[in-house]
Amino acid sequence: MSTDRIALVTGASGFVGRRLCEQLRRDGWGVRGLVFPEDANGDTERHTNIGDREDLREGIAWAGPVTHVFHLAAVTFVPTSAKSPALTMDINVTATVNLLHAVHELRPDARTVFVGSAACYGVPQSLPMTEDHTLAPTEPYGISKAAADAYCRYAHRALGIDVVAARPFNHSGPGQSDAFVISSFARQIVEIESGQRDNVLRTGDLTARRDFSHVDDVIDAYIRLADKGKAGEAYNVCAGNSYSAGDVLDGLQARSDANIDVQPDPERMRPVDIPEVVGSHDKLTQDTGWQPQRDFDTLLDEVLKYWRVSLRSQQG
Repeated sequence: MSTDRIALVTGASGFVGRRLCEQLRRDGWGVRGLVFPEDANGDTERHTNIGDREDLREGIAWAGPVTHVFHLAAVTFVPTSAKSPALTMDINVTATVNLLHAVHELRPDARTVFVGSAACYGVPQSLPMTEDHTLAPTEPYGISKAAADAYCRYAHRALGIDVVAARPFNHSGPGQSDAFVISSFARQIVEIESGQRDNVLRTGDLTARRDFSHVDDVIDAYIRLADKGKAGEAYNVCAGNSYSAGDVLDGLQARSDANIDVQPDPERMRPVDIPEVVGSHDKLTQDTGWQPQRDFDTLLDEVLKYWRVSLRSQQG
């Protein structure tokens, strides 16, 4: 690859990973990806078990002289982490530790961007949440991300590893799994529009408010952190405002002519939930110049369009 910047992306076959790889290539980067065995595509991706220390090390060696590592691979769905906490710790914590040490040994000049989560903060003590907020996660996913985040800071301080931590808040966009709220509501609405299901739309708690970003803004933040973030620091990635799940549903319904019967679904209710989460991106903006470029309405438009096109193509 004839480029000065070569990225290794773990989790390259995921929702964010695929879009990150595409954007890096558009920006002129060389890109290598570590993916699940069934997802490899071409000679720039390698089947890699992130949870296997030796396989992970071989994947980093395979990638060659990379200049940057974007570590996205993780258990990301909160209900899954609650059902499989040991697996979550293995993938989100131990694999991150193993990756940092392998990169430090094999590619000591490379910068790692660790993708953590705002779930590390737990219940907000004040809003908007800044990077100085206490880390007090309330469930296995957040606990795992807080532990890995803390290890990144240790690795920089004690070992001199060049690592920057991102703490993204909620984000969505075209192609996200319908396990997540915006994509779930959009898919259900499109299925009702097309007659693929009855007119009942099932929801969880509609009152919880979250800070939603467009996935492409989040990707831009990761790339800026790779270039301009300060080693050993953590950065919120967020829009800086909050919307309720009810706001999401109202916005999507306003974009549809379907007659929709909204019904609560106990299976979608979480045992531990937080009334509102909203972050501050001031530190990220100050250090990198990043600003969100895509608003909430654009996000809803694009996710709804994605499902209309996707489900229409499936119908033939």
